[in-house]
Amino acid sequence: MDKWVLYGKSGNPASDIAKAWLKNNGIPSKDYSVFQLTREEIARLADLLPGGAKELVYPDIFSFWMINPQKKTEKDYIQKIHSGELAEEEIRDILATYPALVISPIITDYKRVLIGYDLETMVSTFRFVKVKDVTMA
Repeated sequence: MDKWVLYGKSGNPASDIAKAWLKNNGIPSKDYSVFQLTREEIARLADLLPGGAKELVYPDIFSFWMINPQKKTEKDYIQKIHSGELAEEEIRDILATYPALVISPIITDYKRVLIGYDLETMVSTFRFVKVKDVTMA
């Protein structure tokens, strides 16, 4: 049975839906908050992505602000990260310091990484995953 990890944010609808989808489909997963991501975990995830750590970051300030309206300092980094003026190691350090910049949910088995909630991608990814024996009471 594959072991999956879900990094999410409490109260983020996409994270809550992904968590429920995994449970409803019998996909065993361990849940963590994106705020528990370490520098090493960020590097491990980024190494699986063609675009590196930049792919873990919200694509624009507006989408970040919709999920994190209380975060003021972090939003300034989004444009810097996507402009290409920062090196990969700098981006990883910023994400370790400001994990709210990380899109959630992130679902991984450390061979594959799914970022954000996308039903089609989840269905195709988990099509051949062995699931728990789910029986109805």
